[in-house]
Amino acid sequence: MSYFSKKRTLTALIPATVIAMMMSNPAMAQESEGESGVYVSLSGGAEFFTDSEFVGIQNPEAGVPGAAGAPAAVNVDFDTGYNIRGAIGYEFSRGFISFLKPSVELEVGYAEADVSSGAFNGGDQSFGGDINVVTVQANYNSDIILSDNQKIIPYFGGGLGIGVVDTNIVYFPNNGIATAPTFGVFGSSTQFTTNSRIGLKARVSEKFDIFAEGRYTRISSGDFERRFVAGGADGFSADVSGDTDTFSLGIGLRARF
Repeated sequence: MSYFSKKRTLTALIPATVIAMMMSNPAMAQESEGESGVYVSLSGGAEFFTDSEFVGIQNPEAGVPGAAGAPAAVNVDFDTGYNIRGAIGYEFSRGFISFLKPSVELEVGYAEADVSSGAFNGGDQSFGGDINVVTVQANYNSDIILSDNQKIIPYFGGGLGIGVVDTNIVYFPNNGIATAPTFGVFGSSTQFTTNSRIGLKARVSEKFDIFAEGRYTRISSGDFERRFVAGGADGFSADVSGDTDTFSLGIGLRARF
């Protein structure tokens, strides 16, 4: 199983584990006392977009190069990008499991990365452009509390929501003739998203925590267009679709009210 296949499996397993814990036998459930209330958080860090493949069937309009019915497969690699996220949530004073302290939140995020390289139908081309994603997700978190005065708190969580993926991916053949983009993958697509994450929080004061986390986000397959753009043209070539998966590392600050 590949690295990113394992990450996709983790996306499904963590939320399922959380639900299973919450629905465990009431006789085993104990109250976990502690602080409760509203909080806000802000975080940022590095975003690693997985290699993407946008695939479809060529159906070029008149005057656009290509062969109707031929495959259109645009494989794209990305540089390391960045992310920024903000959330407002509520931390509960007790949970169903004695050592798990739950919270729920609504989060808005933005991530962006530049295109580093790629290939169209396995050919030799020069690539450029970028991709960005805006997400709105509802998340569930569980702090792992093992003592009353614990200052370093592990946590895990998951969430789901929607993501808007914008692509501006351009390329041209390395044939010694073209020196500017001749084709590109463009468009904006709104899709279902899920995320899974683990992290550590450190309590620096009564009201403030700092945290660091790793997260995997999966965005369902989106629909885009391959277009011919040489010399200022803008001709349709093919409808293409592809997944957008990312892994991120970030640090942030949480303030409680």
